[in-house]
Amino acid sequence: MKWLIVSDTHGLKNEVAELKKRYEGQVEALIHCGDSELRADSPEIQNYLTVEGNCDLPGNFPNEIVRQSGPLKLLVAHGHLLGVRTSPANLIYRGLEEKADVICYGHTHFAGSFKEQGMIGINPGSLRLPRNYPEGTYVILDLSPDRKRIRVNYFNFKGEPVKKFTTEYSWDVK
Repeated sequence: MKWLIVSDTHGLKNEVAELKKRYEGQVEALIHCGDSELRADSPEIQNYLTVEGNCDLPGNFPNEIVRQSGPLKLLVAHGHLLGVRTSPANLIYRGLEEKADVICYGHTHFAGSFKEQGMIGINPGSLRLPRNYPEGTYVILDLSPDRKRIRVNYFNFKGEPVKKFTTEYSWDVK
């Protein structure tokens, strides 16, 4: 099972639409962690689970989404309201409150993932303005068929793997 996670596209329309088209029928969900700077009725963002970022029009999207998708419970938040630039602590606490398996967030434009308290935190980086890699990145989250491992696969927009950030975690079913 797979999920696409993208964030901080800051007005990119063609790229958001291209990722949707590229992974159509191949992923359980399309996730946008905010700062799309698109209107909720923009065709490019349709079918994405999208949260509001600090650069989005207020009220266009919810501040966070909690959703069961296949066997995983996902918490999606941009992160600015949880102070992710200074510490992931509030993000982790929020994930614990929701009993999330995976926390998807953005805001920092830094690609990377971590495992804490049995949850996997994923920041796909920014597709438009990356801060710790020369090209924009997105993630394909891949749950192994035996549901014991979760692989966080990073790619540049061309679909080429970015091995520097790609990580595999054991998953403890709750």
